[in-house]
Amino acid sequence: RQYPKAAETWRRLIAEFPASGAGEHYRERLSQIVDNWGQFEPTTTQPAGKGATVDFRFRNGHIIELKAHAIKVDDLLRDVKDYLKSNPGQLDRRKANIGDIGYRLVRQSEEKYRGDKVAEWKMVVMPRADHFDKRVTIATPLQTPGAYLLEATMKGGNTSYIVLWVADTAIVRKPLEGKSYHYVADAVTGAPVAK
Repeated sequence: RQYPKAAETWRRLIAEFPASGAGEHYRERLSQIVDNWGQFEPTTTQPAGKGATVDFRFRNGHIIELKAHAIKVDDLLRDVKDYLKSNPGQLDRRKANIGDIGYRLVRQSEEKYRGDKVAEWKMVVMPRADHFDKRVTIATPLQTPGAYLLEATMKGGNTSYIVLWVADTAIVRKPLEGKSYHYVADAVTGAPVAK
């Protein structure tokens, strides 16, 4: 964890062996230390009306550029139901798992589920010295129930994505002897939902 010393060592190796086959590896290792970088930390479903938050770990950068797109959850669920009703001979879990929607949007370019851009903003941050990681909590303007694809780009660095679920209701399931108890409540107050 002596990052400045490690960076200097990688620079020396790059200078001494510029034409070697390992030169690209050396540059990648140096880049991991000195370049602007950030990524979202895992999060849970957020309550509606509170402004969802998410933790973000970064190093070296000073500005995070953020965008949020609504995810067309109704279209996604309809397509999953239609797929399951088609009774496929071999189940393709990628088409049936709504938990993979972020991967599908970002890596498989399934743009039909990406809705309108609902927010765009910047956040100024102060990195730690000597290339150490720092964690900040990003407060988003997302208040309405739904799913959102949140994109964060470290200015001069990489881009990271996360799906944020914002809920107005919560279901609690408690196993009992020979049966289950289900409680449907307001996600913020905990009050039971009618009917």
